Amino acid sequence: MVKEQVKTHRKAGEECEEEEESDERNPQDQSHHHVEAAFHCRTRENISVEKRTQQELQFYYIPEAERMFHRGSGLNLTSGQYTAPTAGYYTFTATLHIVSGEQRKKERSCRGNRLRVLICVQSRCQHNSNLETVSQLESCGDLFTISVTGVLYMQAGQYASVFVDNAAGFTLTIQSGSDFSAILLGV
Repeated sequence: MVKEQVKTHRKAGEECEEEEESDERNPQDQSHHHVEAAFHCRTRENISVEKRTQQELQFYYIPEAERMFHRGSGLNLTSGQYTAPTAGYYTFTATLHIVSGEQRKKERSCRGNRLRVLICVQSRCQHNSNLETVSQLESCGDLFTISVTGVLYMQAGQYASVFVDNAAGFTLTIQSGSDFSAILLGV
């Protein structure tokens, strides 16, 4: 049973009444909920992804000046892996800012070159649940942004991380300041 205190304030010169009521409140009506597991971080430096390779992204930081957050345990900023502190449904997002290594040949078409960004569980992108987005590269040398977002169910102790699968015939650079985040939605 939750007790609710009601305070009534009156104009200057009048008394302030305080009464206490016993009232059972529905837990769903509570106005605040605590986020138990969440983070939002950015890549610390530019990351080069060689042609025709798949690479796990590493070396993140949490820019406190921009009010990004980190709640709970599990985030390893060096390895780029987020270990679920509790089993449940997590929403993940990765937003990468990318430049191709073909800047001198800007007018050249990149058609037919493909890029995949994945958020994988246990670094096993082929065998476990993962989130994936695929982009066909249209022109070389341009800065572009690619995002992947979705919900994954994770067991306590499993980790998730961001991978870039560069199927293009040239090196790509993930710009520093690219984002990776997650929030525990529920169990």
